[in-house]
Amino acid sequence: MSLAAQPNLEPGRAYRTRELRRFGANPARLAKRLVREGKLQQAAHGLFYAPVQSRFGQAPPPEEEILRGFLGGSSFVLTGPPKWNALGLGATAMFASTLVYNQKRTGEFTFDGRRFLLRRVLFPENPSPEWFLVDLLQHHDMAGVSLAKLADRLVATLREGRWNRDRLREMADRYGTKATLALVERCLRAASDAP
Repeated sequence: MSLAAQPNLEPGRAYRTRELRRFGANPARLAKRLVREGKLQQAAHGLFYAPVQSRFGQAPPPEEEILRGFLGGSSFVLTGPPKWNALGLGATAMFASTLVYNQKRTGEFTFDGRRFLLRRVLFPENPSPEWFLVDLLQHHDMAGVSLAKLADRLVATLREGRWNRDRLREMADRYGTKATLALVERCLRAASDAP
């Protein structure tokens, strides 16, 4: 069989229809055939993945791979409750969708039954915990926690030395609103004062 008839697909990798063009002249028809044969699974219109074989059967790739395929390799960051709750500042929210910041798309999308809320937002290439803290402060309403509670916990954890103060100030300045920067500055001052 020719390469076009049997493409070599990498298990756990997401593919856009246009990426299948390298395997044949009609990528849409090829994708349909590969789905029928079980070599590809459709995650959404025009987005497919080669399933990973596990001891429980075929498994989808991680969220990051689906997003890489959908966004065409453009950078993105997963944020929201899993990251915010891990900061230990009192947030305990849960979302039905995964919150994703990126530079290409905005909207709610469903891929392989998983829901993603994509937003075009400025973010650093390698987000630090301090960036996620600023993100939480800006989205406290989505996290279901008051700014007053967050500020109190932030002051307490700053006194414990949990955060890099300079990086926190820089993240608030570069990625936060003026109100968020002012709140961070107040918390930094309060943490420096005697308890």
